[in-house]
Amino acid sequence: MSYRRNNTTGAYLLALMLLSATPSSAFQIPSTRQIQHSFPTKTLIIGATKTNIRDISSSSSRKSRTQIWSTTEQTKIEESKTKIEGEEEEFYTDENGVICARGVCVIAEEVSPETCKFDEDLNEVVCEINDNAEKVVQPGFTIDYLWPRALLLVCSVLYGTNFPLGRLMNDALPASGATSTRMLLATIALSPFLFQLKPSLRKPAAVCGTFTALGYISQSIALVDTPAATVSFLGALVVIVCPALAVLVDKKKMGFSDAPQTWIAAITCLLGVGVLELGGGGGLSGADIGAGDVWSVLQAVGFGTSFFVTERMMAKEPSQALPITAMQCGMSAAFAGIWAALDGTGAFNGALAFGSPHGAWLLDETLRSSFTLPGLFFDDNMRNVALAAAFTGFITTAGNRVGETVALGKLSSSEASVLLATEPLWAAVFASFLINEQLSINDGIGGAMIVAACVATAIDPVWLRTKLGIDYAADDKN
Repeated sequence: MSYRRNNTTGAYLLALMLLSATPSSAFQIPSTRQIQHSFPTKTLIIGATKTNIRDISSSSSRKSRTQIWSTTEQTKIEESKTKIEGEEEEFYTDENGVICARGVCVIAEEVSPETCKFDEDLNEVVCEINDNAEKVVQPGFTIDYLWPRALLLVCSVLYGTNFPLGRLMNDALPASGATSTRMLLATIALSPFLFQLKPSLRKPAAVCGTFTALGYISQSIALVDTPAATVSFLGALVVIVCPALAVLVDKKKMGFSDAPQTWIAAITCLLGVGVLELGGGGGLSGADIGAGDVWSVLQAVGFGTSFFVTERMMAKEPSQALPITAMQCGMSAAFAGIWAALDGTGAFNGALAFGSPHGAWLLDETLRSSFTLPGLFFDDNMRNVALAAAFTGFITTAGNRVGETVALGKLSSSEASVLLATEPLWAAVFASFLINEQLSINDGIGGAMIVAACVATAIDPVWLRTKLGIDYAADDKN
């Protein structure tokens, strides 16, 4: 299948130069700063049931890590009860706070360099340097410092393989069959966590899973005829989707002085998309823009909305990160299964095939046995496709989320966001090696700008206001 773009030397390594050109002080944690309610860093109040509240102190001098916000300055625990679906729940805030990045929130561990909590008015989330200095792992070439960062970087690398492997599967399978297989395997891997999902979170997790399904299905359709690297770069438009939702849903102030890093990221991202899409032969006429590009943008809408809603739930219930993820995968598998059933039976005159040559494949016994589970794994001619399906289902979808939850609590939100922002670069690298896909100069420059936009969202707004000479008084903005 031919690509829309010229096969010339790729320029995606330019992004690494942009990363190295950014001052490291921009990502350092100030003494106190307000986290903007937008992708990729955002934290909210932590919640848990009464049965989860426990004193985990190991000695009389160690403070309890479980505390409840009270309206007084005393340190005693004050219960705040509410009824949710007939169950009595109590909400508390762990004294260590939480760490969030790209739709995942976990409780910050003692070794984390920062702690994020609500302010005393419960209106804004602020992050502070972890004052437990003796516990914080200091930067250096030590195992304790390097392994969580290396693990999160590996997660980003593995995420990048989803795009070329998705295209590889789409070349051999109907897009609907490839997506349903991948998501079913991921759901099976995470199914033990699904039974741990709290009843109060089932409905919101299912709604969130609907948007997750939109992201995965749109991504798969885009990969039918669009280069894998392009799909990945356009998927990074979540840096615009999440702030937009913060304004529309939370009525959050998002002026340039309120969130300069968000505006810089959004402008850089849009310029990158412009170079990526309009810099080819089609020029400003948009002739180079295809249906795959539209589906790629819709992918960003689905995942961006999912990140926005998921972080709200996980920040409130950080112990539910994996159960919520299991529900998201389950909903994605369900919607992908419906798509596969309709596509496989030729519904709507084959319109749901989206360019796949295998029409009504469920009605053909030979195709059905090779394109569905478990037959896919027993067909020698489909061995590479079966391996790709197993890898994307078990490893890069299910396993990666487990890896994120393990590593995230030991880092700052900014560090985690920068590491995960490298995903499109890895997608371009693996697309080159696995499916011989090459980037044009415009693709490389546009992609580098989009990745730089993802990194920009992690810049501390206080540091940026100082550098830009912005006079800002938070009290005057309320």
